[in-house]
Amino acid sequence: MTQPTDVETFEDLDPDAPEQEKVKVTVFNEEDGDEYHLRARITAGLKKVIDRLYDHKLRRERRPDDRLTCEQGGEDIFQFEDLTFEHYLAEGHCPKLEWLFVGGTGGA
Repeated sequence: MTQPTDVETFEDLDPDAPEQEKVKVTVFNEEDGDEYHLRARITAGLKKVIDRLYDHKLRRERRPDDRLTCEQGGEDIFQFEDLTFEHYLAEGHCPKLEWLFVGGTGGA
């Protein structure tokens, strides 16, 4: 099994699950150039990964004007946070699971 070169940005949300039952999400932070890699069970909800992204990687509260989009096509990720990855991928959304993050300014 290959390990990412930057262990600080890699997190496995369910280390006991077999690899074939997992998905890998890559998030590119367009504000500072950081890249985060998270793995979760395919049966996990997107919200679990989004929450972990905010709590452990971005280390900030989610703002109403934050943007999290699919790199391929620009589709909003937040609108699907109640889906599992299994359903999300089966419906054809963001097959590479490469997401772009841009933080909101919090003001007008």
